[in-house]
Amino acid sequence: MSKEVIKGLIDLIPDEDIETIYKVIIKFIPEVKPEEDEIKAILEAREDQSSMTSHKEIDWD
Repeated sequence: MSKEVIKGLIDLIPDEDIETIYKVIIKFIPEVKPEEDEIKAILEAREDQSSMTSHKEIDWD
């Protein structure tokens, strides 16, 4: 079976079942290990203690 056949089958799936199919398909995609600079950026973001603006302080209008 080719990828094109699978893509065609996906078009036949009812809209209400798309989320379920997505969850199944995503499990077959291998995870990629983060690069060293990505890990560093995540750690820096976790350590960042600078003040943030709360949602209540933003004028959403």
